[in-house]
Parts: sequence; C-alpha cells; structure tokens
Amino acid sequence: MLFFPVRMPVRGSLLVFAFAFSALAAGNAGYVGAAACAKCHAEIHRKWTGSRHSKMVQPATKESVKGDFTRGKLQLRGAPYSLRAKDGVYYVTESTISGKPQEHRVDYTLGNRRIQHYLTTMPTGRVIVLAPSWDIQRQQWFHNFDIADPDETDEVVVQVWNKNCFSCHVSRQEKRFDAAKNEYRTTWQDFGTNCERCHGPGGPHVEHYSATPRPAGPARDIVLQTRLDGARNTMVCAQCHSFRDIYVAGFGAGENYYDYFVPILEATQPVDRDPAYWPDGRTRRFSNDAFGLWQSECYLKGGVACTACHTAAHETEIERNPQLRPDANALCTRCHEGIGKALTAHTHHAETSAGSSCVECHMPRTVLSIKAEIRDHSMSVPAPENTMKHGIPNACNLCHKDRDARWSVEKMSAWYRTASRQKWIRRADAFAAAAKGDARAIPGLLAILNESREGPLARANAASYLPRFASDARVFPAMREALEDGEPLVRAVASLRIAAGPAEKAQAIESLTKALRDNVATVRIGAAVSLVSMGVKELTGEDGARFERAKELYRARAELNVDDAEQQMGAGRFYLLTGDPARALAALQTSLRLDPLVPAKYLLAAAYVQQGEVAKAREVLLTIPAGDADYEKAQRLLRAIDAVR
Repeated sequence: MLFFPVRMPVRGSLLVFAFAFSALAAGNAGYVGAAACAKCHAEIHRKWTGSRHSKMVQPATKESVKGDFTRGKLQLRGAPYSLRAKDGVYYVTESTISGKPQEHRVDYTLGNRRIQHYLTTMPTGRVIVLAPSWDIQRQQWFHNFDIADPDETDEVVVQVWNKNCFSCHVSRQEKRFDAAKNEYRTTWQDFGTNCERCHGPGGPHVEHYSATPRPAGPARDIVLQTRLDGARNTMVCAQCHSFRDIYVAGFGAGENYYDYFVPILEATQPVDRDPAYWPDGRTRRFSNDAFGLWQSECYLKGGVACTACHTAAHETEIERNPQLRPDANALCTRCHEGIGKALTAHTHHAETSAGSSCVECHMPRTVLSIKAEIRDHSMSVPAPENTMKHGIPNACNLCHKDRDARWSVEKMSAWYRTASRQKWIRRADAFAAAAKGDARAIPGLLAILNESREGPLARANAASYLPRFASDARVFPAMREALEDGEPLVRAVASLRIAAGPAEKAQAIESLTKALRDNVATVRIGAAVSLVSMGVKELTGEDGARFERAKELYRARAELNVDDAEQQMGAGRFYLLTGDPARALAALQTSLRLDPLVPAKYLLAAAYVQQGEVAKAREVLLTIPAGDADYEKAQRLLRAIDAVR
C-alpha cells in the first residue's frame, strides 16, 4: 500500500497525470466473486482465505482485529487517543479531524501480517484511516503517519481510503463519488484481492462446468498466468504491485497493462524527503515490485515472470515458501547454472555465508516498507560508486557495515572489474543531474533513451526528464522519435510530455496526430492531451474521428478522479481548450468545492467568459487577490471585459 496524506475535509494534494489510485469497475462483465470459485476449488480457496491477499481489508471483528484495544489511552505524536472494545465492536476516539473529541467505530481492518490499520466510515461516505495503527510484530501502537512523511505539510491531514488507496485492497470496486453532494457510496464485490483479479471473469468458466450435459473438452476461459508470456504474466501482478496512474478503468487479467495504466516514474516525482525511487531509478518504496522486476536483466533478457519464483501463487507468504529462503539459491542457479557449479569462485565468499546467497547480493533489502526493509526486485549488481556519489545503498556495505563504500569499490573492481555495474552508475549520474536541472545530463539521458537494452522503465524515465531541457536542439527530435518507439511506455511518455517551440509545432502536431492511431490507449490519450495543449481543437477525416475518441477517453479518465480537486482543475483546463465551457464549468466548480484553495478561479472566470456569462466571470476575477500567481492574468481579463461592456 502506498500512502498519500489527504487534507480534510476533502483537500487533495495530487498532481494532474501523477497520482491517481482509484478506479471505477466497468460493469459486471461476467465476474462472479470468490464464493462461486470456492464451490469447486475448495482447497485453493482455503489457501487464499489464509493469505494476505484475502485479508488486505476485512470487516473489523474479534477474529480480524489484532490491535490491543485494552490499552485504553494513547499519546501518539503529541495527540491523545482513546481505545475501547465492546461486544466485538471496536472504537477509537480522536480530536484531530473535527477539533474536538469524537468517537469512531472501527468498520474495517487493513493488513494483518506486520502492520494493521483501522478504518472508519464518515457521514460523507469517506472511509478514513484512523491514526492509531498496530505493529503486530512489535506489539505496540504507533501513529499511522510514522509510515509516511506528514511533515511535508503543516495542515491537518488524514488518509481517505476510498479516494486514493482502495483499488487494490478490495475487488470489483466502484468509488461512486457524487460531486454535487460531496459524498461517496463506495461498493465492492469481495474483500481483498480475489480470484478474478488474477484469473479474469469467472462467469463463462462457471457456466461451462455447471452445464448439463457439460460441453466436451476443457473450458479455457479463465486466465492462468503460467500460460501467459513474461510481459502479460507480470502485468497481472503489476495491476497492484506498481506505482501507477490509472488512465482507463477496468483492467482484467491477461490484458495489456499500458491500455489502462501509466507508471509514475522517478522523473515525475516532486521533491520529497521520502522519495519513491532511488536516484538510479530503482524502487525505494514498497508495493512496487513489478517495476523492480521490469528493470532486471532476468526479465529483460530472460523473460522471467513473477510466477517463475513465486511458484505457490495462492500461498503469498514468503515465509511459507521454502524455495524463497535467503539461503536457497536453486531458483537462481537453474538459469545461472555455471555460477551454481562454481559458487564460491563467483562470490569470493564461503559457500554457507550470506555473501554466497544470491538474494543477499542481488536483491538487497533497500526497499522501505512499513517499519521494515524488503528486497529489491531489480536483481541488480552492487554499485558502491552510487553510494559514494548519490547515497544509494549497496549490498556489500549492507553486510560489511564496518567498511566504507570505497573499500567495496576496490573489492568489486578486483573481483569483477567495472563493466557489470556501469548501467546503474550511468543511470544514477544522468538522473541525478537531470533532477537538479543540470544540462550536462542531456547526453546521458539521450544515451539511455536510445539504448533498447536499458529497458522501457529507464528509457521512459529519461524521456520524462528530457523536456526539462526543451531549449536544447537535441531534445525535440529525440522526443519525436520516441513517439514511434517499439515500447508502449516510451511512446506514452513521449505523447504526453513532448514540448515544441514555434518552429517545431507543425512537426509535433503531425507526429501526435499519427500517435492517435496507436494501438495502446494511454498513448492515444497522451496524444490528445498534447494536441489540445497545442491549441488543436479539431482534425479532419479519420484523424478527426480518432481525436474525438481519444478525447472521450480523457473525459472518462476525468470522471475517475471527480473527487480530486487538482485533477478536476486539469480537466477544466482541458475542456476550456477544447471549447467545451459547460464541462469546464462543472469540473472547475467541483474543483473549488472540493478545495477552495486550489488555483482554479482564473480558469473558472475564463469558462464563464466562454459561456457568455461575463458578469459571473467579473465577479470571480475580483476575488483573485494581489500576489496570487494568476492576479496579472485576472487583471488583463478584467480590462478586456470592461473594454467591451
């Protein structure tokens, strides 16, 4: 689970096209729920019900609640909390949300292995994460924000589960936010990650095996990951185990991830004291394992999928899978046979030491989880040079804590020379420089973007950084070429982030128009957004029809985020540019209703002007104070309005 604090009562802090973690289910489409599967697959269902996948969110009961509510009173982060339980019902009293003591019934639990959070439902339908959380391993209470970094803001914040978090904790979920009433009526089919999240809709399968007489032959109408290629296999897991923006609702197992999601890359992250990525692009925060794997040579060269190692897919607890023990190298040496036969010659460590454990060296615990460190899935080579220059931890010094990174560089260079780790050094140098706005990063970024062996995530991250240096003559041609890249992620990033000066605008429009024909939905959406931003309202012929369909996909995406103030402000700007003042007004009014502080007033006034309601526009413009970023624009629009009155 990735945590993003949200200001109460409804303020959102998420960037347009950046953080969107909720989706609307697209109808029933043959989904039957876990109970229907259990009728025939009882043993698998038993394993699933005992796994963390089934227990991501549960009703709060005596059986599910792990926290010690007999503790009574707590002091967390300087604030008092009271706990009590009565007749199997649990309560938390706090005074942060409303400013006075208020008792909340605990409706649901979230998590049950290491950490457990407690959720309550507000009168507006918002399901919020209460501050007291239980550390199961340490048997102690802690404040929920000890996990995140609430010091980024001095405002009162809570986590609204059905705004940001819920899309992977339950199945067949529908957010159902009513913007007019400012209320949620969120529903879902099953608690936890159910069978159909991984196997697709089970209706046809159930129908086949329930028919009398049964049709001849097996029914190959559900998805088995082991029948999929490495890319589609990992995409099933990546629907949750990746840091992504949902562009299109309704992803189903076996489908193309990039028709629904765009990864949130290191380059698009705001400056944060708790970043999601290390400077070399490797994952730093948890629940992002797919992005680790997608950067690995095991995946890029060997097509290795999640289920190649996590072979007991219904038994998700690593501790119950002996093949995943740190001292069990067989999963690795079945491919790296030569290393297995000469292990100590490769590792330069004793055979039974941690230094001869494949995962200790190539999957170090550098990913920060909830009060824990978990393994990096990029299967990377230790690069102590990056520790020295960029503060990125390396496996050598995680074990040899009495030595410094310079010592590790000397050992690594003596044993393995330097070529094997250059990829990670090159990325860290280029991305770190780009993050600082240093134009010396450009050659490195271009080299990464143009090298297919770097893999789609690193290449797309380079493409995300390049527009920061749009004035450089090398950038536009590279981004235009990226629009026709073989990797859908590279094309999706280029379609959304391409920047063109006046001399390049015609070429950009030509390339983006061509991108509207792309077979990947997220590329088409990005192309439509960029075309609109360049002032293109209509295209002719088939291109025009494709443009309208892509804009309709964007409109549907805006509806997914109708509860997010900044997303609605972005939607309002889009509608303004497309000459749709009615939709623009609705989106901008929703934005300001959700958060009166969002800088949408100038856009709202422009929408009123476009609608012909000049008096209302003038009224709004007069409320924009001096010192506001939009003040000068507001004054110019006021003068223009007054000039024609």
